[in-house]
Amino acid sequence: MENTEKQPNLPLSRTLLVLIGLPVISTLISLLLLKKSLFTNAGLDFFSTFWLIITGWYILQIWIIAKVLKTFGWSWKNIGFSHSKKQVIYLISGYLVFAVCLLIFIEMTLADAGLDPEKLKSLSDLSNLTPKTTTERIIFIAMGLVAGLSEEFTYRGFAIRALESYRINKWLAVILAAVPFIFQHGLKSVNQFWWFLIWGLVFGVLFLLTKKLYINIILHWLVILSAMVAILQVLNK
Repeated sequence: MENTEKQPNLPLSRTLLVLIGLPVISTLISLLLLKKSLFTNAGLDFFSTFWLIITGWYILQIWIIAKVLKTFGWSWKNIGFSHSKKQVIYLISGYLVFAVCLLIFIEMTLADAGLDPEKLKSLSDLSNLTPKTTTERIIFIAMGLVAGLSEEFTYRGFAIRALESYRINKWLAVILAAVPFIFQHGLKSVNQFWWFLIWGLVFGVLFLLTKKLYINIILHWLVILSAMVAILQVLNK
């Protein structure tokens, strides 16, 4: 990776706009969790619609990061992502293969055992968005794909390297980058503050040690997909 001292400086205003503006918008979108009736009254499945909106928002965040990097003379390589198009295809394909295999395993397990309605209620609180149907799990897989990419591009590669470019100590940069990562998760950050803080620090330290984002992305994907397995906690036994 190129030394950050040789990189063009990013305007502080743009860095703050990304690290403050994106989490604020994410939090506003998460307020939809308090208005589920808006979806159900329109005949829409709340979970599926909500995660489709989130998926679109993550895609937009990737586009924003790409535009900021290009505008100020940075490249994907500057933030630890130097893969060719073919390597990116392999990376994404690997995620999809693993996710589909996990989906098949879950569907087969549910077909054999079924769900306990009483236990299922335990997955209905505000902060728990475990996908409960096949359609929801398929949408969740798509969301997880872009979420892992977007959050690592933004809160590890971009955030840490941008903060380092202002001569901020790299370990302090990890801590500072973890804060907006927490609030990127909106209302979920209220009940799961420490969960997101710990993972924000883990991902940040991992990025400093490896100087490559693809390891972060793979681990992040695994953490996201683990939410699908939570449905197995409410099987009929």
